[in-house]
Amino acid sequence: MAKKQPDYSASADVFQKTMQAALANLDKVQDDSRKAHEKAIEMQIAAKEEMHRIELEAETISRNFIDKHRKEFETRLRDDILFSIVRKLILFGMSSNDIKVQLEVTDKMMVDAWMNIGFTKLGDKHIAHVGYEDQEHAGNVIFYREDIVLKFSYKFGGGLSLAFINVPKAENWKAETGLPLDDRLPILNFIGERVIRDKAEGHKYEIQDDAIHITLKKPAKKSK
Repeated sequence: MAKKQPDYSASADVFQKTMQAALANLDKVQDDSRKAHEKAIEMQIAAKEEMHRIELEAETISRNFIDKHRKEFETRLRDDILFSIVRKLILFGMSSNDIKVQLEVTDKMMVDAWMNIGFTKLGDKHIAHVGYEDQEHAGNVIFYREDIVLKFSYKFGGGLSLAFINVPKAENWKAETGLPLDDRLPILNFIGERVIRDKAEGHKYEIQDDAIHITLKKPAKKSK
């Protein structure tokens, strides 16, 4: 009796349907992938266009802002340059009164320049500052006041003596500085205090006939 052959038709039918479903799903996946890719390209193009629009808008805003505030910028730039010039002229030795007249500088700018340099009150009528030109064994102490600049040479001493700042004697003060004798002691004391503060901490100064003498402070004697 011959064997009965298996019926593969049902399996073939299931396999065919499975393949058709898989192919249909693959087509859908590919279609979705294509659409996603196209969407990404569209978003990229849109992003570039938006970036370009923003750049153009920012450029326009910047240009309009500059045009609107041009006068303010020019005034500020002019003031910054003028302030730098004023400061340098003061330190160069030009009196503040001459600077104000020749450059038509406002009182506020002069005060700002003085404060920037480090001017402080000298008595009730003036403000002043002390600068230095240091060399190896000597140099100059420069006294600045709003109306005048004076330069005094100095040399280093030895032992307890740190330095001698050469100043005009009382009888020669007016002839050499152009200032009244009443200004001598206030100016010399101001210089002495500034030198101690700036250059000689732990020292003291003494105004002599023709010099400001900077010496080391002697330690206080211990009581027995």
